[in-house]
Amino acid sequence: MPIKVESGVKGRLDPPFLFAAGGLLVMGSIAMLSAANPLPYYAQIVTRHSFAVIAGIAALVLGLSFNYQVFQDQAKVVYGLIFALLSAVLVAGSTHKGHRSWFDLPFFSFQPAELARIALILVTAAFLDARARRIREFSTVLLAFGLAAPWMILIVKQPDFSTMLTFIPILIGMLFCAGADIIHLLALMGYGLVTGMMPLLFTYCQVNYPQPTPGTLPYLILQTSRMGTATVVVLVGASLLCLGAWRLSIWLRMQARSVFFIAVPIILAAGMLSGIVINSRLKSYQRNRFVAYVAPQADIQGAAYHVHQSQIAIGSGGLLGKGLFSGTQSQLGFLPERHTDFIYAVVGEEMGFAGTTVILGLYLLLIWRIVTIARTARDRYGYLVCCGLAVMFGFEFVLNVGMCVGLLPVAGIPLPLISYGGSSLVITLWSLGIVANIYSRRYALL
Repeated sequence: MPIKVESGVKGRLDPPFLFAAGGLLVMGSIAMLSAANPLPYYAQIVTRHSFAVIAGIAALVLGLSFNYQVFQDQAKVVYGLIFALLSAVLVAGSTHKGHRSWFDLPFFSFQPAELARIALILVTAAFLDARARRIREFSTVLLAFGLAAPWMILIVKQPDFSTMLTFIPILIGMLFCAGADIIHLLALMGYGLVTGMMPLLFTYCQVNYPQPTPGTLPYLILQTSRMGTATVVVLVGASLLCLGAWRLSIWLRMQARSVFFIAVPIILAAGMLSGIVINSRLKSYQRNRFVAYVAPQADIQGAAYHVHQSQIAIGSGGLLGKGLFSGTQSQLGFLPERHTDFIYAVVGEEMGFAGTTVILGLYLLLIWRIVTIARTARDRYGYLVCCGLAVMFGFEFVLNVGMCVGLLPVAGIPLPLISYGGSSLVITLWSLGIVANIYSRRYALL
């Protein structure tokens, strides 16, 4: 049966996708203007946001206008350009709140790390498409992370750990969609989970057991964080447990591959050592974020203040909210970063459960349409680009909402299309233009 090729605007554009993107942009603008209202530089925020909306719509049209496959053909150029920008910002960039992440230009500021997130998807999609026949090899997984590693190191040096954090789920999600071996991905996820849990565990013990009794579990954990004899004991103990489990599986005649029992202690050891190193290098504000997550009651007026006020704002909104420009936590200045990282709390307070539900629905619609467009893409490259963007939007939404309600640590990740931020808004709309481009060319000749 021949494929029916649609023509005109109806065939080239996906109305539900545009509706979701437009709805989020409108709701975000309204919430941002309300949240920023009490700030002394409100007029400047309104002007910059208006400029960003216009520039973002132009970027969306630009992303829709030319063949997206140019990014696949010029993947090496894109990679080199991003590397140059991330290197240059460390030398000539401006410092905001301790982060050297911005280029201050005459009429606007530009954050290269925001562009790097989308570029990562474009470059990784080209790489995975080129290695389609070797996608199940572990070398492909390692090379994908190795490709992103220089960018991640440069972003951490800014330091912007939050943006770097988004790279990991994007890479894992794209590798999964490309058909990588699930065992390889589980091994990486296990390593990442152990690495991330170690600083949280150390912080919890430091706050709740500042002077633990020798011989107790908290004492052993805190001793492990110092990379001493306790660390060796824990690693040897984990290895012996895995050896015992392997011998037990042989005795019970279980069909278990020995490589699993070898890989587990290696992953545990590598994750623990990485977690110990990260824990030793945490800056004070990063440590405070962990304190606010694992023991918020320990410092309500300090480390946990942001999350505590966010929870109060969301909880006080009720079903329909207090009304725009009428929230007490936001309008009276109790909620910090209310027009950027914690804007979801403003929506919860002023628009209530209904407003947060609408935003959730629009995000689900947007991600669903991106996944649908991925399935209809004319080539593997377009499919992988859409998969990467769907993972990125989903991860950023979950992380931002999770930190606002206290379920996840504060990570400084803005809510796409909702939070205030010129670079983020323009680049996000440009990425949506690329998705629309992939949809519009789904029947074009290869």
